[in-house]
Amino acid sequence: MAHAGHPVHTALERQSVVERRHALSPSDYLGHLSTISAHLVPAPAQGEEPFGRIGRVLPDVVEMEADITLHLARRRHEP
Repeated sequence: MAHAGHPVHTALERQSVVERRHALSPSDYLGHLSTISAHLVPAPAQGEEPFGRIGRVLPDVVEMEADITLHLARRRHEP
């Protein structure tokens, strides 16, 4: 039986979470947000206003969770 969404794999063997926590300055956090396509806007001038408003309400240290979930599955061998 293939794992849902992955037709070449059989059942999921194991799942692990690598915990990652970061303490960022507001500037570094806004820099991180600017790399995420959901937060990008077409023109740079339009992006300055929302990021400026966000920056004004951020604490001195922004705690960020950046956990990674790893999945181990067996590959299905086809004849």
